Amino acid sequence: NSIRGGAKSKSKSASRATSTRSHQRKSVSVSDASAAAALILNSFASLAVSVSRAESWEDLASDTNPSFNRHNLALAVAGVGSALWVGFAPIVTKIPGSGTLPLLSHQNYAATPWIRAALIGAYGSGAALSMAVWARSLPDNIRANPFKWPGRIADGVSKSLLCLAPKDVDDPVQVKYALLTGTFLAFTGMGTLCNMPIAVIPSWTSRRLSRAFPLWMLLAAVNCFDLKEAAEHVTLGSEDKGQYGYLSSGVKGFGQLYLGARAGCVC
Repeated sequence: NSIRGGAKSKSKSASRATSTRSHQRKSVSVSDASAAAALILNSFASLAVSVSRAESWEDLASDTNPSFNRHNLALAVAGVGSALWVGFAPIVTKIPGSGTLPLLSHQNYAATPWIRAALIGAYGSGAALSMAVWARSLPDNIRANPFKWPGRIADGVSKSLLCLAPKDVDDPVQVKYALLTGTFLAFTGMGTLCNMPIAVIPSWTSRRLSRAFPLWMLLAAVNCFDLKEAAEHVTLGSEDKGQYGYLSSGVKGFGQLYLGARAGCVC
């Protein structure tokens, strides 16, 4: 009897520990999603400030306001990727070794299809809006020929990659944002290209958000790159809560929520 009682006690303890870990992982996933919301909302707020100050589309053109166009493109990529992740979440987050039927996954919207539809609609509409604004701000000869758009994007990405280093290495603000940009890009690559368990290092959320997290890392990298350029052009901090103020708030909010979630895991 004492042996059976001890076994039952150990079984209950293990069950409670498993339940606690499961609840903790769900809380971490929610915190990570909230961190992404800080980036997305502040990015849109930054774009809204740019639009409110522009007198015409010429002020938002890709040649005169590269930050505006870069952010629209990054939001479009993040929106499309997030919508696809929600749509294929049962496959992306499939539990290894669980077979094919029934499909066992860490994230599945079978019980809440309305949430799945709402998320896809929100991400998709945001991406469509950002892409439409990006296309409208292109030069007339480029906008009239969509086949030239990939080349335009490749040119912009190549130029940005070559400008990752700070212009003044003695300026701590430029160095800080340059390092953050490189780090976020590295995390983007790890979460996108690497296999488990390396793919979960940036998010530490196992398979729940590991493939969605790189999209937010990419958006964070674009935020930091724009802040680095603003520091180089001495326009950072010249306004109370303008375009760059929102970008800075987005990065800070993302970092605070993300690190808070990690601290919660340790505790």
